[in-house]
Amino acid sequence: MESAEDPAVFPIVRCGVCATEVLGYLDLDEHGRPITRCLGCSTTADAAAIRFGDERAIAAIGWGYVLPEAECGRSGCGRGRCVTVR
Repeated sequence: MESAEDPAVFPIVRCGVCATEVLGYLDLDEHGRPITRCLGCSTTADAAAIRFGDERAIAAIGWGYVLPEAECGRSGCGRGRCVTVR
């Protein structure tokens, strides 16, 4: 499996079940080996169906960061530690 050395790149999976490219996530199989899964359906991705992309690449497939326009009121918000998901 190809790996991303730059922490600013993300696994993009061509998922046969979802029939589209989606963001992937890293997991471990039953033997403790790293695998990549589809974020949409959790199907294990074949190594040939995985590529890595930066923020522009994931935005092109409909994923990305949403930054709050103003502080949400939680401690740490507005200081780069806000975890509010929209």
